[in-house]
Amino acid sequence: GWEPYVHSWLKKRTDKKSVEPLQRLFEKYVAKAFEFRHKNCRELVPTPELNGVTSLCYLFDALATPKNGVDPADQENYEPMLELWFLFCLIWSVCGGVDEDGRKKMDNFIREMEGQFPAKDSVYEYYVDVKTKTWAMWEEKLKGAWRYPSNSPFYKILVPTVDTLRYDFLVHHLLLAERPVLLVGPVGTGKTSVAQGVLQKLDPNRYSLLTINLSAQTTSNNVQEIIEGKVEKRTKTVYVPVGGKKLLTFMDDLNMPAKDTFGSQPPLELIRQWIDYGFWYDRQRQTMKQIKDMFLLAAMGPPGGGRMVISRRLQSRFNLINMTFPQESQIKRIFGTMINQKLQDFDEDVKPLGDIMTQATIEIYNFISTRMLPTPTKIHYLFNLRDISKVFQGLLRAHRDYHDTKSAMARLWIHECFRVFSDRLVGEKDHETFVSLLTDKLGVLFNLTYHNLCSNKQPPIFGDFMKDGEAGVYEDILKFPDVKKLMEEKLEDYNMEPGFIPMGLVLFRDAIEHVCRIVRVIRQPRGNMLLVGVGGSGR
Repeated sequence: GWEPYVHSWLKKRTDKKSVEPLQRLFEKYVAKAFEFRHKNCRELVPTPELNGVTSLCYLFDALATPKNGVDPADQENYEPMLELWFLFCLIWSVCGGVDEDGRKKMDNFIREMEGQFPAKDSVYEYYVDVKTKTWAMWEEKLKGAWRYPSNSPFYKILVPTVDTLRYDFLVHHLLLAERPVLLVGPVGTGKTSVAQGVLQKLDPNRYSLLTINLSAQTTSNNVQEIIEGKVEKRTKTVYVPVGGKKLLTFMDDLNMPAKDTFGSQPPLELIRQWIDYGFWYDRQRQTMKQIKDMFLLAAMGPPGGGRMVISRRLQSRFNLINMTFPQESQIKRIFGTMINQKLQDFDEDVKPLGDIMTQATIEIYNFISTRMLPTPTKIHYLFNLRDISKVFQGLLRAHRDYHDTKSAMARLWIHECFRVFSDRLVGEKDHETFVSLLTDKLGVLFNLTYHNLCSNKQPPIFGDFMKDGEAGVYEDILKFPDVKKLMEEKLEDYNMEPGFIPMGLVLFRDAIEHVCRIVRVIRQPRGNMLLVGVGGSGR
């Protein structure tokens, strides 16, 4: 089992005074926690017991320092602080890999064993406050009024929440302790954003950064070449990062590489060899190459859909942190903050709509993501947190002179929901379900009706190409003939250009709507679009 590892770890500790209390803490909590986790909780990526204990020890080494209040000279607070930090590390190592439901169960279980936690929220919401020497909530660390820089592109905005704060704290300390970290979580929970946030906070004079995005086609040669491009020769076999810095390598989508005939993933086996032995071989000369001063941070989604299950041996070298889906209050905070800031200088009628639109969007997302599931005929019914942010990306393009009434703003919201959710749906039945859902939300939350807002049930069309000039205003296009006329003129201009093969297109209503949809996406930074349809449907 894991006991021999703990004995050897305790023997190696320089601070001998801590050995006995730690021994008691291990006996009191760890075996029970493993048993409970095994019987009652589901893990996104199962972790062996030994891995849980090594993670606990590494995290404890990184956090239980004199700077954090664990000071042998301070007789009175030494043992209580040891226990606080031990519990914090237990929660984020042994209990850190369970899913949302498992966290609720773990919370009850830990509270039964240890009654010192405050009653509010779960044990995952607390950290050890060094000044007061007790538990404090992450929530209190958030600054009250956060504002996003209005000129930064949408994909760069990262709203600070409880989740970003605590994952940031854990990853930062583990990296400084030179322990490889693996972030796991469903699509859209911000693994990459958290990782990049941590990397950007590090001192650029001491650390150089390298990001490797793995895919199914990545080979071990690719990974080796990318890393070797960042190191220089120090002695015959030793290679170090350029400029005497430390190299931090962030590997995104760690479990994407395809398996070979024997079921191993060569790029990952190369990394495992490096973690264990610190070297790999020169492919031409078959000599050893020791790579020094490199640290790893990795992120991956749950297995399935092209993502593999990585080998237990590699996984046991990492500290695994499961990033669960944010709670609804966090999602509201993220998007409510942005939209309310945007609406501050709008008319008084429009200002209260910020919270209403946030609530309505989350409710629509919850309904669609639980009811409209992917099937073999609808394989693209995959909705995640990014879809909510696409709706808000559209709402943040509102203009105070054009969207100055409640109904104008509601039409913009209807349009964005149609674009993000409805455009993905197949078949009449799903579209009707969506329209009735939207009508319901408009009635309950906005006190408006779909029929009054959109006459003859035609969803609104928005575009920023009606006014001449580069950056047009994202406006509601009420007169359909105007769009048709504009597009026919553009098509004529295109056909008149020398060297182009003229296109004889008939622009009917559906085609024009599709063009508007495509323009909307392509006008955004990082806007990518996939057209799905049967052959001959005119993609």
